[in-house]
Amino acid sequence: MTQRMGKTWLGRLFALGALACSVAAAPAAGAASTKDTILQSGTVTIGIHNRAPWGFRDADGQATGFHADLVRAAFAPLGVKNINFIITEFGALIPGLTARRFDMVASGLAITPPRCKVVLFSEPDLAVGDGLIVAKGNPLKLHSYADIAANPKVRLAGGRGTLNSKNAQDAGVPASQMVFLDSPQSQLSALIAGRADAVTLSAPSVVSLLQDPNVQGVERARPFQGLVRNGVPAAMYTAIGFRQEDADLRDLYNAQLAKLKADGTVDKLMARYGFTPDDAPPSAVTTARVCAGEY
Repeated sequence: MTQRMGKTWLGRLFALGALACSVAAAPAAGAASTKDTILQSGTVTIGIHNRAPWGFRDADGQATGFHADLVRAAFAPLGVKNINFIITEFGALIPGLTARRFDMVASGLAITPPRCKVVLFSEPDLAVGDGLIVAKGNPLKLHSYADIAANPKVRLAGGRGTLNSKNAQDAGVPASQMVFLDSPQSQLSALIAGRADAVTLSAPSVVSLLQDPNVQGVERARPFQGLVRNGVPAAMYTAIGFRQEDADLRDLYNAQLAKLKADGTVDKLMARYGFTPDDAPPSAVTTARVCAGEY
């Protein structure tokens, strides 16, 4: 009898302990959402990965970049002016978001179907397509992969196995016109030295390289038409990432983003960081369609 009572008492104790743990782990009833907490405190924490032109520390140690400034512009009218930027590795952005180290991540994160299963994305803010670097003045008048393919004398430098090189070949540039090199710096050096006539890189990489004041004698080809699939330029689409449970915060941000697109603020920020109208996502491209694998 004593032994049976002891087991019963222990069973009840363990059950109570398990219940206490589950209650502690569950959100408190009526607890403020992330959106409400941000609006009430005027503070938001953003994860970035310290890479130009997305989100990085400048020479004075201040967070800057296209996405950093975009977030500031979106939240300032809401009274949220205390924006804490936390630098982490790119691969740690989403894990840090889901672990609640950040309220949002804003650092050139591309929308992909696998990522859409883990986080919510805002509507796209940039179309990260291919860019082309050419000699100053673009003497060969290269404005598309078709222009390169049409002139067998043009040599196009690209990375070994990169999506940009694959896009060029899929668009009709033969491998015989390609100069494959290991790094953007070596590709740029080939152009400057005259061993190549153009360099294909992602548009943000083009922007970042050309911001270096030591790089002279070259420029970005504008406009530029890369590979087109189903009538839409091939691209990755960047956006701000949110936790799955923070749909209201995502919706609030989307409303602000729409206003910033309408009043020209997004265009100004794009120009500030070297992007062009070619880098704006087409109106037909929405996050829902990218998540569904349509783009």
